Amino acid sequence: MSHTLLPAERAVSLTLEAEVLTDADTGIPSLVASTDPQLHDLDDVSPARLREMVAAARERLVEFERLADEYEARETLQALLAEHGVQMEEWDTAALDPKLRERFVAFAMVHHEMQRLVVVPQGQDPIARLAAVRDLIADMRGAA
Repeated sequence: MSHTLLPAERAVSLTLEAEVLTDADTGIPSLVASTDPQLHDLDDVSPARLREMVAAARERLVEFERLADEYEARETLQALLAEHGVQMEEWDTAALDPKLRERFVAFAMVHHEMQRLVVVPQGQDPIARLAAVRDLIADMRGAA
């Protein structure tokens, strides 16, 4: 089965290559490094500069973890909604007063025929959304 993929909504990449190369003419080794996948910026670096590049790469790894956390939150949210028979709607909050907009995380309501609905702002951070919806579902269960 073939899937049609849409453009990435968020992508993270990291390239760091470092080598000690020996000059064929002089026999002198040099430390080189690159952060380009095609090694276009491969150049001599000092050990201190390479350590700076490694530190920057470590900081970038946090973005990879965040991407995994966000994806996991989306999957967990879908499972939570399905488990409790709750539907979710995203609302555009642009028309809200800015003070309300920044405080709006989610609200729950019972719609026709006892349909349970959670409303969340569009573009909300997936991890914050999961926490807000989890709390609302717990409150709905407690009120039932």
